[in-house]
Amino acid sequence: MHQISSLMGKQGGGGVNAAVTVPDASSSTAAAAAVVKHKIVLLGDQSVGKTSLVTRFMYDTFDQQYQATIGIDFFSKTIPVDNRTVRLHVWDTAGQERFRSLIPSYIRNSSGTIVVYDITSRASFLGTFKWIDEVRAERGDSVVIFLVGNKLDAQEKRVVSTEEAQKKAEEYNLVFMEVSAKQGKNVKALFRKMAEALPLPDDNASGIGKKGNGVGDSSSQPVVLGKQRDPFLLTPSRLPQIDRSGLQTNNNNNNRGNDDTNGFANYTQGRCC
Repeated sequence: MHQISSLMGKQGGGGVNAAVTVPDASSSTAAAAAVVKHKIVLLGDQSVGKTSLVTRFMYDTFDQQYQATIGIDFFSKTIPVDNRTVRLHVWDTAGQERFRSLIPSYIRNSSGTIVVYDITSRASFLGTFKWIDEVRAERGDSVVIFLVGNKLDAQEKRVVSTEEAQKKAEEYNLVFMEVSAKQGKNVKALFRKMAEALPLPDDNASGIGKKGNGVGDSSSQPVVLGKQRDPFLLTPSRLPQIDRSGLQTNNNNNNRGNDDTNGFANYTQGRCC
C-alpha cells in the first residue's frame, strides 16, 4: 500500500488533506508479511535541517533553498529489519515558537523521537534540552530518543563538539549521531538505527509506559493512516502528486511510490495543497 497524508504543509500553502490508502501491485506481497508501524517525530529549532534530513532519507535529494515547515509534514517509508518490516511514519514538525503548542499532541503517541540541532549553532544545541524535556514529560521512558547533530559537512563552522554532544546524550540516555543531510552522510544509517531500536510487536501489544507506547495502546491516537483522531485532519481532497525529487505538482494523476535500491521501500509524502 502507498499512503498519502497531509496536515498543514509548507509555508505559503493552504488547505488540509486527510489520509487515504492507495493499493498497488505489491499489496498482496506486503500483506503476507507482518508490518510493524511506528510513528517517529522530528523535533528541533528552526533551520537545523529537519526537513532536509527527511527529504534525503525519502528521496536521496537535497534542496538548497530553505523553506520553513508550517505545522506538520508527514512522510512514510518501510525498512526491512532482520525478520520484520518496519513502516516508519515520519512527522516533520515546525521549529518556530508559534507552533510549539501543537507539538505535545504529536509527541504523545510516538514510538521514537529524533531531536535535531545544527553543529554550527550553539543556540540550537542548547535548545535541544527543552525538546527532550518535553518528550520526557509526555512519554516518560517509553519512547526512543535520538540526539542528532546535522550539517556535518560544515566542519569549519562547527561550534558544538562531538564530545560535548556525546556527553549530553549519555546524561539523558539518548542515542547520539552526527549526520549531513546535504551530503547524505549517515542519514539512512540514522533511520535504520531508529527502526532497529524500536520495540518489537510483542512490546507494542504490551502497552509500555504510563501513557502508552502509541502503537499498541488503545487509549492513544492510532498511527494507522486514515484513522488518525486529529483536529487538523479533514475529509480527503485534492491529494497532490509527489515526484521522485520530492517536489509537489498540481497534477493528481499517477501518484507514485518506487522502491529504493538500498533496502527502503514504499515511500509517500504528505504535502499541503
